Amino acid sequence: MAADVRRPVDRWLVFFALALLAIGMVWIYSASAIKASQNHAAATAFLMRQLVGGVIGIAFMLALSQVDLATLQDHPRPLMATYFVMIGLLAAVLVLGPKINGAHRWLRLGPMSIQPSELFKPVSVLIAAYWMVRHREAWRNHRDALPKLLSLAGILVAPLALILREPDFGTTFLIVFVALMVVYLGGAPKWIFAIAIPVLGALGTAFVVLSPYRLARVTSFLNPEADPLGKGHQALQSLVAVGNGGLLGVGLGAGRQKLFYLPEAHTDFIYAVIAEEAGLIGTMAVLTLFVAILWRGYRIAQRVGDSYLKLCAMGFVLLLVVQALMNMSVVLSLAPNKGIPLPFISFGPNSLITSLICLGFLLAISKDTA
Repeated sequence: MAADVRRPVDRWLVFFALALLAIGMVWIYSASAIKASQNHAAATAFLMRQLVGGVIGIAFMLALSQVDLATLQDHPRPLMATYFVMIGLLAAVLVLGPKINGAHRWLRLGPMSIQPSELFKPVSVLIAAYWMVRHREAWRNHRDALPKLLSLAGILVAPLALILREPDFGTTFLIVFVALMVVYLGGAPKWIFAIAIPVLGALGTAFVVLSPYRLARVTSFLNPEADPLGKGHQALQSLVAVGNGGLLGVGLGAGRQKLFYLPEAHTDFIYAVIAEEAGLIGTMAVLTLFVAILWRGYRIAQRVGDSYLKLCAMGFVLLLVVQALMNMSVVLSLAPNKGIPLPFISFGPNSLITSLICLGFLLAISKDTA
């Protein structure tokens, strides 16, 4: 049932997200201008593409902020249709998508491209939350709980297998982690996790060990100095950028690591560029903004009365914040490189659009808070 009271959207959430978006635009230009010039393009080439993604994403955000997600509980057909469309797109990526940096992740649509694995992230939250609420009675019965959760796993396994096949282990890990959190918050019996976590851990370990390039990432993470010009190069240069920045940074635009020392400076490692040019103060400001988004998302989830909307709110905010923490951990060499962008900030129109879609859903839910 939709809530009777519809309030204005959470303006603080909008402010924090748009602040991150503005920071991203500034540092995308700073980190990518030299790369664009080397490719004989305008210095603003990457910035302009990100601005286009931002305009599209904000349009989605505004539209989705008007949606009443509670209606999906009684009318789930649009959600199921979206699920099958996503499977079709993920399969099409493997067949029709170009191979870029060893991975099939994008579908070309004329001058634009879409990344279905990014778009599936918010869909996975909607599905997991719907399944938990629909079968809420099963969680009180130990005999019924496991079959229902296995059926949810069966729904998610096809798209996750396609994402893993691209390959995109980082996005797969993020979706599985957030889905597990939704299951936990949805009231699943605790003993389920005593089974699920070791099984998922074993599967994840097998995927790493049986894949030479994933295993190389883990070994280089554990000892990057062993191959400073190869597998450990990115991690070491990222730490150099962070160290160069000190407390206040070397100044906007004055960073040196982005001058082809640090690979992917404008995408996965833009946080290192911020660290070098804005110092500890800049990186802490970014981290604080993500903590603020977590706070507003948690507050929305706490104040909304509908169980489905509560789970969706926590799922969407966790998608944003956990992904941000994953990216920052890689930049600081606290985790192996997963090739995952920093939400709202890293260059990548598809990632930005997905982040703004999650924001739009959160704003829609915020209207239903008491």
